[in-house]
Amino acid sequence: MPVFTYTARDRSGLQRDDAIESANRETAILALRAQGLLPLKIQELNKNPAPKIKFSLNPWAYRAFNASDIEHEFHQIAVMLRSGISLLDAINLTLKHCRIGARPTWERLGKRIQQGSSFTEAMAEHKAFSEFTIQLIRVGEQTGNLNTVLDEAAREVKSSRKLKKQIFTALRYPAFTLLMAIGIVIFMLTSLVPEIKKLLLIMGKPMPPITQALIDVSDWVLAHGLTILVFFVTATVIFIVFYSWPPSRLVIDRLALKIPVIGYVLRLSGTVLFARAMGLLLRSGVVMVDALATMEKLHVNTYMASRIAYTRSRVLQGGSLVEPLETESGYLPLLLQMARVGENSGTLDEILLEMTDYHDELLQRAIATLTGMIAPVMTIFVGGVIGFVYAAFLVAMFSAAGGSPS
Repeated sequence: MPVFTYTARDRSGLQRDDAIESANRETAILALRAQGLLPLKIQELNKNPAPKIKFSLNPWAYRAFNASDIEHEFHQIAVMLRSGISLLDAINLTLKHCRIGARPTWERLGKRIQQGSSFTEAMAEHKAFSEFTIQLIRVGEQTGNLNTVLDEAAREVKSSRKLKKQIFTALRYPAFTLLMAIGIVIFMLTSLVPEIKKLLLIMGKPMPPITQALIDVSDWVLAHGLTILVFFVTATVIFIVFYSWPPSRLVIDRLALKIPVIGYVLRLSGTVLFARAMGLLLRSGVVMVDALATMEKLHVNTYMASRIAYTRSRVLQGGSLVEPLETESGYLPLLLQMARVGENSGTLDEILLEMTDYHDELLQRAIATLTGMIAPVMTIFVGGVIGFVYAAFLVAMFSAAGGSPS
């Protein structure tokens, strides 16, 4: 049955790029509309498509292979596999339609498979594919359910990408505001305030207290500016060195989990990652010890990864999954309680996936709370600093004009 690639919008207005099997184009459009999608573009995916475009005026088309490509093209390959197309043909078809920047990766994958390598072996040579994705694909190849596993991997990549985007979006405004405030204050203290000081000294006017305080701060910054810069650079370098050293990074990551609000968000993020990844791995047929080995590599927080490594060693000795994690692992207690129930009842994968949805909702709320706390704090801080500088400036101008500050 023919395969059609499409671009459509869902009911929320989000754009979706995917593929669908259908007898013809009209039937495909009707099927998409039945799913609540508004087709914007749809075309048949032929085995002999037109020559691929070698040039594009869009600079984004030249970006390196990334998570968005995995999410989009894994779905397409899954549809093609279900249609009876071989993996190599599916990759070659994907190569014809993918972005220019993603083509080198798909070309290398196709060549490696043509040379006799498995899809997993070919993917392992590219850093864009996570250990979790590779593990899932390995299971799909071994069980013959590669198309299903590709869909699962694409959904997981999408979830991770959305979470990272949400966190980045939440922190972008406060970070930009803080940098702008620091830049404005430095400019005023090093350029504007010294000129005000010269003007007031020339005119012989009395220095208003608030202006004098600002000038004292400016003099101190000018006198010790180089020292301050060296201190911050040195502190940054020391932190990077310590964070790069495994023993000290373990301590830093453990302490990060105990920071109010931020630590809770980090723990929730780790909990969601564990529940989703472990649930999918176990449901796909990965044995417990291999799933834990993959989880250890997925965790960015090295302390949580170390607890997974310890748990894996206990499981190899015949212990349970939950018991080692109950000792300061960083995961939320509800997940561990429900995981124990699942472990005893033989439904661990199902319970973990159910816990994923619950904790993911908590994570969204926690991020929203964190954002809501940062914005007013930054507004008060930035407004207070800039307000103080401008108040001192206006009082000084009033004094220089002959008035008397009240």
